[in-house]
Amino acid sequence: MATSIYLNTASCGLIAPETLQAANKLYADFAHNSSRYSEQWAQHDEGSIRHTAANFIGAEEKNIALVPNFSWAMNGVVQSLTGNERVLLFNNDFPSLLQPFTINKFPITWVDAPDDFNINLELITDAIVNRRVDIVALSHVQWGSGYTLDLKAVGDLCHQNGVLFFVDATQSIGANVIDLNELHIDVLAASNYKWMNAGFGTGILYVGNKFLEMYPPVVGGYHTDKVRAVDTNGPSAASYEPGSPNMYGLLLLEAAIEAKNKIGMQQLQHHNHSLMQLFLRGIEPLPISILGNHSMSNRCPIVLLKDENGLGEWIEKHNIVVTHRNGLLRVSMHFYNTEADVLALVDCLRARFV
Repeated sequence: MATSIYLNTASCGLIAPETLQAANKLYADFAHNSSRYSEQWAQHDEGSIRHTAANFIGAEEKNIALVPNFSWAMNGVVQSLTGNERVLLFNNDFPSLLQPFTINKFPITWVDAPDDFNINLELITDAIVNRRVDIVALSHVQWGSGYTLDLKAVGDLCHQNGVLFFVDATQSIGANVIDLNELHIDVLAASNYKWMNAGFGTGILYVGNKFLEMYPPVVGGYHTDKVRAVDTNGPSAASYEPGSPNMYGLLLLEAAIEAKNKIGMQQLQHHNHSLMQLFLRGIEPLPISILGNHSMSNRCPIVLLKDENGLGEWIEKHNIVVTHRNGLLRVSMHFYNTEADVLALVDCLRARFV
């Protein structure tokens, strides 16, 4: 079988052999003395991983929880709310962000994307400025379009008007620079199996001091004893961590972050955006419909093509891996992709119309 070209990180990121090696050592040790090495992980590795994760997004360690996934994090955070908060959501956002609010029957203001790409920022601004909402909860990058929210602009607006800002960063963390020192975000959560390239079963949750003070955690797990010990210092993000942490997965995460730090996130982001620009320029003359236009405005290394004229089958026939869903083809490129990968897809698409 011919070697495939993988342009599907928005679905699941590839794991580097070096990352696997770092985590495999733990389970190799477990084959000899599991209790000893699990205690060693708790005493040493856990703190190191938390430190690495916090630094990666510009947060303090006390505000970071190492969780199983985004869904766990968001459901835990929502349990701290009263249920009466007015929440602004995007109609087509990822279900794991929407459902904790809809299932619990929060009063919701919905916004949409009239052109199937650009979210209506005027409605968001109006709702924030006129205090018709208490919480804005949005994905940084939309899974169904690739639309990329300006976190600083929306976060600043929320901060200025006393509105809380929740962010789902699953489709951006590891691909986009996120520095919480520069952003007004109250809660940020992400799963690590996409752009973080760390496999399934782990996530990162950031809970800011303002939110912790307003809405102390009402869940507890792995660190309940430690949380109780520091109650005099106020609530802690550690309450959101479950029992029996995914030690293996968290070691994958640490190794994956260290690999990205060696490249440099600014350089990695630039690389990804350059590949997307190359692709958009390459397909612009072709009779292919995409969501959004061919510029990089509010765009990340994700683009959605309409699956017309047999494009999906044609791409698959040429051993190029993308997501096929709901009549759309989602193409996504990450640091391990090259210009040659992108040009191979462009040539493949061009050949479809010769």
